[in-house]
Amino acid sequence: MKSSLRLITVSVAVCFGLSAGAANAGLFDGQTVNYQYYFPDLTTSYPAAANGNYLVDSSVEVSNVVDGYGTLDFSSDSFVISFTHGSSFSSTPFNGFVVSDIFSTIDSFISFNLISNAGVLGTPTLSFDADHLYVNWQGLNFGGGDLVFTINSNTAVSPVPEPETHAMLIVGLGLMGYTVRRRRIPG
Repeated sequence: MKSSLRLITVSVAVCFGLSAGAANAGLFDGQTVNYQYYFPDLTTSYPAAANGNYLVDSSVEVSNVVDGYGTLDFSSDSFVISFTHGSSFSSTPFNGFVVSDIFSTIDSFISFNLISNAGVLGTPTLSFDADHLYVNWQGLNFGGGDLVFTINSNTAVSPVPEPETHAMLIVGLGLMGYTVRRRRIPG
């Protein structure tokens, strides 16, 4: 009876270990990106923005999108611009920012979309290439609110193995081996 109960317990532990899922790493998670604001054209960097390289983690990456008006936060395969108050963008050839994959470690971008706009009156001009995302606010007005952008790459996100899944599998197999060995040893 004891050995049957032990075998059932081990079987349940192994089943739980095998059924645990894998986590997915997002497109931007753990990557270093460059944020650069340009005004009045794509050759002139604008100094009143938090331009620079950022390691994408769980915190807000860019604390000053432009002139202290908002923040930019990357997460998985998207980013959010949060404007704290309103103003307007000048009508120049380029008045916006570029996000760059400076180390070419992110898979090539294949789409770039604005999926929610609660901060800008009108739609910014979006464009992209394999390693850059361009947002041009040229001539638009904005108020307090969020804009949510999504990005897709040419490769599916690969699963990240979770160590506890493997540990549970090894422990379960070890316990099953121990149970089988105990049955074979008389006494």
